[in-house]
Amino acid sequence: MKEVMKKLKIISLVILLTTVVNTLSYSQQKPVYSQYLFNALAINPAFAGSQDQISITALYRNQWVNFPGAPQIQTLSGNSALAKKRIGLGFVLTNDVIGIHRDVSLNLSYAYRIKMPNGNAFSMGLQGGFNAISSDFDRVDAFDVDDPNLTGFYNNFIPNFGFGTFYTGKDFYAGFSIPSIRNAKVLQEVVSESRQRRYYFLSAGKVFDLNHKLKIKPSTLIRIQERAPLGIDMNLQFIINQKVSVGNSYRSGDSNISNFEIQFNENFRIGYAYEWVLTKIDNYSRGSHEVMLNYRINIPGLSRVIYCPTFF
Repeated sequence: MKEVMKKLKIISLVILLTTVVNTLSYSQQKPVYSQYLFNALAINPAFAGSQDQISITALYRNQWVNFPGAPQIQTLSGNSALAKKRIGLGFVLTNDVIGIHRDVSLNLSYAYRIKMPNGNAFSMGLQGGFNAISSDFDRVDAFDVDDPNLTGFYNNFIPNFGFGTFYTGKDFYAGFSIPSIRNAKVLQEVVSESRQRRYYFLSAGKVFDLNHKLKIKPSTLIRIQERAPLGIDMNLQFIINQKVSVGNSYRSGDSNISNFEIQFNENFRIGYAYEWVLTKIDNYSRGSHEVMLNYRINIPGLSRVIYCPTFF
């Protein structure tokens, strides 16, 4: 029995260390939300101020339910337009927990919006902020208690900055962003090769009218990061009566996602996404849940008096 327990501890330790190295060094580090479809500020600072209202969004993601040490993410974000919608300001506050590791980040966004002669708009955005990353290795039930790499509390403060562009028309959008430009070292004391790798987002979508009550919105998101596989999301949303959005997404080689958003009025909306993985993790997990709450406040002199739904 002791020999079996010894082997189980060794296997658990190997899995833990492999997960840490992959998470910190080579896998995608940016939290992958399912509902960026309804809150593009999470991936692109140029989205700040693209609407006529002050928009506040709270999001909770519980990934790989029933999987010990699985990621849990809480996010609070907000943005608003100023100066006759030429300037946008925003922020994204994130608490990302994976096992014994925690990443608290805050990013502030500034966007400048240029109105095109054809009525479309082009925005350029900058963001700056920091990641406060910590790991409590004293929580690890290690077999080798004398291993110096598996004891102690480690933390690192990483300033960072990024930029993005966002082009919108009445029924389409396209964006490009690099939210994190620096290749900063992470927890160098524990894993010497671990770095916060630079990543790139390419996004685009378009709304098509099927009839006066039903629209469809295909869209895509391409994620590129150094030393990580190319990631592609293919999304399709059905918009009913300009108030309810129901759809499905496929994330290449990873998961399938069903989601919806209900827009109760011009101020309040909620969203939910359920994601089930297409890898062997599905044998141990009950999928991932994501809940979003969004509240918008009209800006005197800027917000439209007549209700006008937004699709991006």
